Amino acid sequence: MAIQDRTFVADATVPIIGRRLSLPEGPIFDLQRADEADYELGEFRAWAGYKNLGSDEATAGLAHFQHVVSFAGTEAAGRTGIHAHFAHAHIVIPTSGRGAFSYDGVVTEAVPGVVIAQHGGTIHDQFSYSFAAGSDADNRKTPISVDPSADAAAQSFGFLELFVPRSFANVEIVPPGAVSEADQRTAWDHPYHAAGARFFIQDAGAPDAAYRPVAARADLEARDAGTWEPTGGLVATWIIRPASSSAGPEVRIAAPGETGGVDILFMAKGSASFPRGDGEVVRLGAGDALTCDQGLVGDPFDCSPDMRLIKFFIAAKAQLLRERTPEEIARLEALGPDIITRREVRPEGDARPVNFLRES
Repeated sequence: MAIQDRTFVADATVPIIGRRLSLPEGPIFDLQRADEADYELGEFRAWAGYKNLGSDEATAGLAHFQHVVSFAGTEAAGRTGIHAHFAHAHIVIPTSGRGAFSYDGVVTEAVPGVVIAQHGGTIHDQFSYSFAAGSDADNRKTPISVDPSADAAAQSFGFLELFVPRSFANVEIVPPGAVSEADQRTAWDHPYHAAGARFFIQDAGAPDAAYRPVAARADLEARDAGTWEPTGGLVATWIIRPASSSAGPEVRIAAPGETGGVDILFMAKGSASFPRGDGEVVRLGAGDALTCDQGLVGDPFDCSPDMRLIKFFIAAKAQLLRERTPEEIARLEALGPDIITRREVRPEGDARPVNFLRES
């Protein structure tokens, strides 16, 4: 039975009144090589290393793109606690190891091959994550993969993470040491869900995750990761590789009818060259990240056989959105569990979707 926790009053409502997410004067072309940034330990979680992939500065804070790796295991560092990130869009792509989350009370495994549109506002808890004990130097070299792996749990948990915008509130609902079994199974509701967005997970074996031939490119195939609709038409995501034996309708690695947005390319593995509009060619190797105006570089060519390219497209309409001011963020984070308007402990075997309280 649903529980009405509290009456939501005006002083608990924190509207967004910060600046509009305007892109800088173009052209945008920011290439960050793999060795031009390193993992910063403890930027958010004390046990995690965060590698900024360069989109912050390139987009004037419209997007934040990073790679995260565990530098300790659950046994030593513990869970994250139940919390939410109040961004307009939030996409997670596991790249190594294994993590286990409770999203709105639904236990979800995060391993390479999975893509998650975490939805800015979904209450969640990361309660388990793998760690390959070794030196910090070795952990920084954890291989990145977007393909399913039989030995994923033998590696440190790592994931790519894209936020729109860079600045957002992180609101703790239940601190790590206080999470009960009932808390982990709880569905939550609050008024700060990203407008038009929803939670979504695509497993590697799902029918909609199949690689399909790229239109007009017999040498490429792509997986549409399905993030466009769950992010309310803000972010599209594709994983691109050399053609093998893909079949089915062709896929275009572009959002139909969209102009004026931003492309983010990340070379997860292998290498490829890209034509620029000025006639130059840029080659990306493993770990390189490129943030640029939509269409400023073309589709990859001269691809290595092992190439795995992730392409994000952020729609121009992101510039109609606002970011929260530091004061708004501080106020939301201070409210903590007081943002919750409804909660329900899921019974065993409850298969209702994530955010079902919101939908009802």
